[in-house]
Amino acid sequence: MTLEVRPVEELSEFTDGVLAIGQYFGMVANEERMQRFADQLPFERMHGAWSDGTVVGGAGAFEFNLTVPGGDLRTAGATVVGVLPTHRRRGVLRALMRAQLDDAHERGEPLAALWASEETIYGRFGYGLASFCGEVSVPHEHNSFAQPFEPQGTLRLIESDEALEAIPPVFERIRLDWPGMFSRSRLWWENREIADPEERRDGAGPKRWVALERDGSLEGYAVYRHKPGFEAGTTNAELRVLEALGTTPEALRDLWAYLLAIDWIATVKSSLLPPDHALFMLLATPRRARYRMGDGLWVRLLDVGAALSGRSYQGDDPIVFDVSDDFCPWNEGRWKLEGGRAERSKEEPDLRLPVQSLGSAFLGGVSFAALRRAGRLAELKEGAIARATRSSAGTAIPGAPRSSEVPIRVRPATQAMMTLIGFRFDPWRRGRRRQSRHRRRM
Repeated sequence: MTLEVRPVEELSEFTDGVLAIGQYFGMVANEERMQRFADQLPFERMHGAWSDGTVVGGAGAFEFNLTVPGGDLRTAGATVVGVLPTHRRRGVLRALMRAQLDDAHERGEPLAALWASEETIYGRFGYGLASFCGEVSVPHEHNSFAQPFEPQGTLRLIESDEALEAIPPVFERIRLDWPGMFSRSRLWWENREIADPEERRDGAGPKRWVALERDGSLEGYAVYRHKPGFEAGTTNAELRVLEALGTTPEALRDLWAYLLAIDWIATVKSSLLPPDHALFMLLATPRRARYRMGDGLWVRLLDVGAALSGRSYQGDDPIVFDVSDDFCPWNEGRWKLEGGRAERSKEEPDLRLPVQSLGSAFLGGVSFAALRRAGRLAELKEGAIARATRSSAGTAIPGAPRSSEVPIRVRPATQAMMTLIGFRFDPWRRGRRRQSRHRRRM
């Protein structure tokens, strides 16, 4: 099979590339929606694969900045990666990944990152699992906090036009202090965060924005939806929290206290919360909250030297890594990290590891000690694991940039693409069917 891989040049090619993954989810092309998507994913960042004149696969890359410990690095955000079922197992995906990673490297992006629709795919291309996140569900009757407190701010419901102007600066302040979070352009805010078409609501109501102010300054916000419901004389409604962020611990606490106390709600749900989220320590009865953890962000170092030099460390102990990287061989070899700089070295290595493991440890959420216990690296000098773990440790588990309104059992990468295009997707339907069958048996 002869294969040609290149960036798309027009909207029809862009659409065909997106449909390579979208057709698995019943997506139907819509020119207006595809143009809106293309506004955020330029043609030159969307690669297509052609066989006999037909697009048989596609792979896109958003242009983001990713917060890393002590820094902010340009990152290729891989998205809409897929191959038609007629052309699986023929090297199409490998060719697309080759073109995408080469292109990002040539553009000077030291990192690539993604949410995996299927977690077994991307390790072969050098990605390592760098964070975990989960879906939480808190019953209304167990919404009490462990410690009494006095609210520190004032809450106010705001409209979307005010949110567009007021919220992005607050998000940016929080993002820059939380590794794993992505930047959001003005267009991203308009089309992704503020826009609220009916097809994105999944049976719930419109987005509600609440701002938390203190001394005239905006210190946090939340956006959520009501999913109404009433059965057997009482409410079974859901409150779906899409995002809740505060610039201070008090602001975050006050926002969650507000969300959990809203009347006529049976359950409060939120996705993509890291395991160390403050909510779990705030609750008086955290065991009553159901939490389902899954994989979060996958990180790929495209330039080991630039990436390691682009974040901060807890100490100055020198570490020499012997890195293997079959897919991007320019990364292979020994790298000495000292004083916050990584350079090529001829010294004997302290640790030997594949680039996937380096990606896992990069944001500080997965320790070198944990990777060793999993057999993902080798300690060549005694004490090197301890030194590397101390040096690279983060102050928090990496954050989870909100991909969309989606439970963790549906991969955020898939739902992100569907939401951007405007395709309606119902990840809750299977659970509702099970509940309906159970009620009928009763």
